[in-house]
Amino acid sequence: MRRPGALEVRKPRDTGNVVRRLYPYFAPFKRRLVGVGVFLVLSTLVDLAAPYLIGVAIDQFIARPDSPMPVWLSWLIGPDATRAAGLSTVMVILGASYALAWGLNVIQFRLMVRVSQRVLLTMRTQILDQLHKLSLDFFDQHQAGDLMSRLTNDTEVINDMFGPGLMRILRMGLTLIGILFAMVALNWRLALASFSILPLILGATIYFSRRVRQAFRETRKTIGDVSAELQENISGIREVQAFAREDETISEFRAVNLRNRDASVTAETLSAVFMPVLDVMSTVAAAVVIGFGGYLVLGFTPPLVTVGIIVAFLNYVRRFYDPIREMANLYGQMQSAIAGAERIFELLDTEQSVKDEPEAGCFAERIEGQIVYEDVSFAYKEDEPVLDNISVVIEPGQMIALVGPTGAGKTTFVNLLLRFYDVESGSIKIDGCDVRSVPQANLREVIGMVPQDTYLFSSTIMENIRYGRLDATDEEVIEAAQVANADEFIQRLSEGYQTQVGERGSNLSQGHRQMIAISRAILNSPKILVLDEATSSVDTRTELLIQEALDKLMADRTSVVIAHRLSTIRKADQILVIQDGRIAERGTHTELLAQQGAYYELYMSQFRRQEEIYEPMEAAEPGS
Repeated sequence: MRRPGALEVRKPRDTGNVVRRLYPYFAPFKRRLVGVGVFLVLSTLVDLAAPYLIGVAIDQFIARPDSPMPVWLSWLIGPDATRAAGLSTVMVILGASYALAWGLNVIQFRLMVRVSQRVLLTMRTQILDQLHKLSLDFFDQHQAGDLMSRLTNDTEVINDMFGPGLMRILRMGLTLIGILFAMVALNWRLALASFSILPLILGATIYFSRRVRQAFRETRKTIGDVSAELQENISGIREVQAFAREDETISEFRAVNLRNRDASVTAETLSAVFMPVLDVMSTVAAAVVIGFGGYLVLGFTPPLVTVGIIVAFLNYVRRFYDPIREMANLYGQMQSAIAGAERIFELLDTEQSVKDEPEAGCFAERIEGQIVYEDVSFAYKEDEPVLDNISVVIEPGQMIALVGPTGAGKTTFVNLLLRFYDVESGSIKIDGCDVRSVPQANLREVIGMVPQDTYLFSSTIMENIRYGRLDATDEEVIEAAQVANADEFIQRLSEGYQTQVGERGSNLSQGHRQMIAISRAILNSPKILVLDEATSSVDTRTELLIQEALDKLMADRTSVVIAHRLSTIRKADQILVIQDGRIAERGTHTELLAQQGAYYELYMSQFRRQEEIYEPMEAAEPGS
């Protein structure tokens, strides 16, 4: 069940601009590319010498041993060499040419692959860096599957085309030019006869290449749909299994695959038809060479062409149409690569909606933690305000709680503080400094966040906690876990802190993931703390442990808590009741209950049962 996404590959709009933008990626490797060019020319010349050597062998030592010997051959074997010795010499040279051509090809392809892989690394690094810089509103509008496709599929197509693919195009182009010169130099009459079929081949190539290109473009689009569908189903496997929707999901996936299958069948069918057409035409061209060559031999005295030249022409004709066919195939790949590059540059050119000002200042060396919202308004979509003229003053060290129905704007309130988005009007200040004038990296260094849905990376527990401060020692990590009440359960694991965490922490419970997130925040030791319903999805016993850790974490820190359970807000210095993007009520827990307004109704409907559970527990605690 996937939303319609962007096409995997589109027809490029401006090929010239894309090629110009690709040039800087290859510019640092100019010397290596020059070396590749030299090896490419040498290998092409050596490869084209083979048909000529076969023709010489036939004319000099098999068909007409009395024909004039080429100067280079006479110099090499001497005028008195036997036919057997001469033929052996030419065969040795022929074998050496094949071996040399193979060696040169290996060297040039290895050099080019090294260049293309370096370019691929640079491009993927730039894409990932850009994705890290882009604001959350960009990700709100783009599917993760499509962005992954740009990072993997599109860059891979570019790598294939501008690495080995480009080498093949250049090689085929040089081969065509070399064959033209060789054929004309050997016998211009036979060369003109050989080229008579060329217009038909070019016409067929243009017709089929357009059809094939369109068909393969459709396959690229549908394979992108398959990738996105697969990514979504893997990410949502828990929901699929929980609702027993395996059959429906497979049916949807089958439908997407069927579209890809139909597109692939069409593309492969066109390719399968195209190749035999070129084979037939190249066979006709060979027949023309044999027929007209035979006429030049039998119809004239002395003959206008030798048998060896005819054999050489047959080899050249076969090689002449192979590059045309391959270049036609590569043309579609080139279009796909350029379209992929266009998509990548479109991503790299995307402007950040949340930018650091050129002269952005920093906080003082030590901040107090005062937060002031002044007439803050914000909307994700025009004319659909989420926050409307919000004004709040949070003094240093205070704990403020946000409550209200789903969609009221609580998460947006803290997202604006962290500058995941920028306010549309009004301002948010920390210690009198507008957050828009602070570099995002500096801002987020002083604000720690414990989200409701904790994200853990596929690494060890030690490294996941250390993510809060990368230079922390193992001892500091363990100390943070102890403060967060996480050390006990970590020690019970088979490998302790070196236990590998599955993707998103799938092999840990929700409560344990929250404890690791709190440990991470404690290690970072932020001056301002944001808690996004950090205990809403855990059992009662685990919540008590987490709440105890949170109390330690919030001590002497300015805290903004999105509240779901009573235990997290009863001690708040100020509670804000947000409804429809506005602050409906504000005050302490006791004050708001006394008013018997919106908070009282929310408390009576949602929190009374929790209070019945927690009050006996708290009364049983020592010193309560």
